[in-house]
Amino acid sequence: MKHLFTLIPSLFFLVLSVSAQYDEDYVQTYSTNFEYEKYSVVKMTRSGERVKVKYFAGRDFNGSSVYERYTQWARNKKIIAYSSGTYMSDCEPSLANPVGICIDNGKEVNKTLKDFDGLVIVYATGGVVLSNIKEGNLKVTNSDGTPMTLDLKNSFDFSRFKSWAGLNSATVFQTHLLNKDNVIKIKPGSTKLQHRRFMAVGKNPDGEIMYYLVNYDGEQTLYDGTVRVTNFIKKLESLNIYWMINLDRGCQDVLRVNKPDGSVDNKFVGNTPITSAANLIVFYYE
Repeated sequence: MKHLFTLIPSLFFLVLSVSAQYDEDYVQTYSTNFEYEKYSVVKMTRSGERVKVKYFAGRDFNGSSVYERYTQWARNKKIIAYSSGTYMSDCEPSLANPVGICIDNGKEVNKTLKDFDGLVIVYATGGVVLSNIKEGNLKVTNSDGTPMTLDLKNSFDFSRFKSWAGLNSATVFQTHLLNKDNVIKIKPGSTKLQHRRFMAVGKNPDGEIMYYLVNYDGEQTLYDGTVRVTNFIKKLESLNIYWMINLDRGCQDVLRVNKPDGSVDNKFVGNTPITSAANLIVFYYE
């Protein structure tokens, strides 16, 4: 009997360790070659709002690192994937600050708008939306149900927006807006050649809202990478693109994708361990 009792906890741990992280009807992963280049894709449907997003902008006000914050939060979560997010001011996580306006769970981290068109809002409920700052028509809803349309280039509206984010525990960050409504928004430029990673949101032919995490192995400028990934998800996935943003793969190239059983999906490789993450975008399943 003694040996039986020592065996049972081991079996119990084994069952927990291989328990499903997500339903494959909601999440698929694959790697493929398209027009002679390799793409690794996490494809997630928002049907039923089971797939959700969480963003960690940096250290919290108690000094806890992104890794520490994530580890605490993720204890009871079913994680699909996580990746480095927006641009940071320094490669050293202890010194790094997010570039552009950044609000973490309602608390201001960086108060300054930068010249990036993409404003991403991650709601406390796990939904994520984007506004083109240049268009000046950000739409949010007050707690009493009244709508607001804000132009963040206007100082009064910008102040109202920050107040709204605080009251709604919203998380906000800026990044390059690469595609909006199937139109490429970035111009050709002299950005360096490097591997790229993108997040795209759109509607599939069945009318489902989809989230895509696309790891692109080709070394391209941001513009050329945008053109290639746009063609890939439009042609191979028939996605009607609502928006697509850049996820930084510079000196903070953090990436992990899980298989349905929670083990690592080796189709996806990041070059920076999560212990060194300066910020983190997380996709999870409820």
